[in-house]
Amino acid sequence: MSNNVHGFPLKRSQPLADLADAAQSASLQVKAGRMHMLGRLRSKHFYAPVLADRAMDIMLSLLVGELQSSRVSDMALAVGNMLSREEACTVIDNLVQAGLVVVSGEWPERRTVGLTPLGSARMRSFVNDYPDV
Repeated sequence: MSNNVHGFPLKRSQPLADLADAAQSASLQVKAGRMHMLGRLRSKHFYAPVLADRAMDIMLSLLVGELQSSRVSDMALAVGNMLSREEACTVIDNLVQAGLVVVSGEWPERRTVGLTPLGSARMRSFVNDYPDV
């Protein structure tokens, strides 16, 4: 009998529900990362950013960051999603007003952005419901 469950080592003291949660989290992380990468490939097919969805790109970046337990700065979101700082700030502000994102930190150099519980729940649901990618 193997000591691994879906690639995760089986610990005698760890309940199976925890292992299932860890496997689901890892699956979500891979799927969200793939969706984010596929979104970036749109620019190879379309000249104008008409089909670009900057808010979804930022939300996927934040979900991946959350699943990796990584802090994400607004500047990293701008650079990682090929946006100017002003564009990223506008999108982030709109997401904050929608209750999906929260910004913490007082100084621009230390400001981080994260999903609210509502934003996290909606993104997890969206990624889970999205067809396999």
